[in-house]
Amino acid sequence: MLEITNQELFGKVIADALAKVEQTVTDNQTKQRWINAISKAAAEIEENGVFMTWQDEEQSLLIWSQKSNHIYSANGVCQCRAFDQGSPCFHRAAARLVRLYIEAENNPAPVRTQAEEMNVAPYLKPTIEREVERVGNVRIN
Repeated sequence: MLEITNQELFGKVIADALAKVEQTVTDNQTKQRWINAISKAAAEIEENGVFMTWQDEEQSLLIWSQKSNHIYSANGVCQCRAFDQGSPCFHRAAARLVRLYIEAENNPAPVRTQAEEMNVAPYLKPTIEREVERVGNVRIN
């Protein structure tokens, strides 16, 4: 039985997965299929996690399909029809989401201070309020 205990962390994993697809997949049709697979995987994990088991040794997710009464083992490959046809499937997406969630839960990212965050992403520094100066119709800051 799969149980997601940290919903906030799981939400971040899902958001990161969707962002990665957006950044790396160039074909719009494939991109949309992966987005759909990730969305369905997230919903299936939350609604039917009792029918899923993570196998740590194989780094795979066992998923019992109530519709087909088949058990799928996904870890980058799958036995479903979508995978056979070369399409993204929610089984593989679910396996990746669960693996990333478990990794994040076991190895939490260090908490950064605001100053450290600013050094990592200087373009996110807060703007400084300045008085607007004008010379004629030209604005100078």
